[in-house]
Amino acid sequence: MFVFFTSVFIFIGLLGMAYWGWSKRIQAEIAIGAETTWDTFQKNEPAFVEHLDRERFTAHYARAHFPRFPKYALVTITGFALALPAVFALLSGILWILDALGLTAEPAELAKYVPIGEAQTTLGQAQREEMALYLAKNFAGFYYFFGVILSWVGVAAISMRYYHARRPGHLRDEIIRTRDGGN
Repeated sequence: MFVFFTSVFIFIGLLGMAYWGWSKRIQAEIAIGAETTWDTFQKNEPAFVEHLDRERFTAHYARAHFPRFPKYALVTITGFALALPAVFALLSGILWILDALGLTAEPAELAKYVPIGEAQTTLGQAQREEMALYLAKNFAGFYYFFGVILSWVGVAAISMRYYHARRPGHLRDEIIRTRDGGN
């Protein structure tokens, strides 16, 4: 398990470094675009940007034009990886508490109630209960699977909420918001 999580976090670290290099390249391209757009606004609509200096205009231009999805995808992947140990620990604790309180079914008891196919023609009663016993032991895996899925849905929902709540407007909207006292 340690090797798995170590390799996952090394992979996430490599993705983070790739994102950092990519974002530096994109920021350089955005700076060029901001410079051109600033000159165009100064020439054609100087009154529209008179309350901004070049640095604040560049910041608004970057906010409006920088691709946000890769950063949120990286954060979501990291959230998935960080959620795994917490979910495993939580589910193990819940199963341990339920077992200590006697609220879980004993596999041998449960095996009597789990029918497997036509017992008359394929397996005798003893073999049928043994097979059901193996199935009952694996019921905890069912809860682990859906616990992990539920936690990942939660991580994705939180990421999507922040992604859409912090969505910038178009460049003109950002400038108007600044002019009206929003930023």
